[in-house]
Amino acid sequence: MKRRVLVLAAAAILVAAAAALYAWQAGCFLPRWIDWRQTALTGPASERIVLAGRQVCVSGAGAVLWRSGRELRVQDALVCDIDRDGQSELLLLCWKRGRYGASRPFWVTRDEMGWSQHIFIYKLTAGGVRPVWMASEIGLEAASWRFDETERLVITDRNGAQSAWDWVSWGLSRIGPATACAPAGPVPSAFSGGAYV
Repeated sequence: MKRRVLVLAAAAILVAAAAALYAWQAGCFLPRWIDWRQTALTGPASERIVLAGRQVCVSGAGAVLWRSGRELRVQDALVCDIDRDGQSELLLLCWKRGRYGASRPFWVTRDEMGWSQHIFIYKLTAGGVRPVWMASEIGLEAASWRFDETERLVITDRNGAQSAWDWVSWGLSRIGPATACAPAGPVPSAFSGGAYV
């Protein structure tokens, strides 16, 4: 009888550990302050971009062109010309396990396993979506973001502090506090396809 109780207790512990591991991998233990947005945007060639259930789906001409990877949890999405090349990009504020991707600094031998926040930038092309820039962990807790009329990305952290980011040569760089580039008057929540929404 005592042996049976021990076996059942061990089995219960294993099941609980497996359930906790699955929940952690699924992102159930991400910070509670995250505002998981749901939105529908329009791409430059009338692509329909839908963010729902922490995933993004891009469709056009009645077909799905691209979906965000299952390893990502997408917090928010923007469509804007971040690199000022005349073509809009899709920006994702997302969470993934690890600070880096397949490529990492030479001094890092093994990536971390915890969840971290990233900005991923994709080019919207005629036939689909192409990755352009996949940032390492961004180093702040971004609660929200917007693209303002000075063509800068403004990120608000969870404490309300705003910082301005710009595309410099190859990648986003923090250029200072957002007050230096904040427009006068009310600020629209997002920039999409040439119009504020």
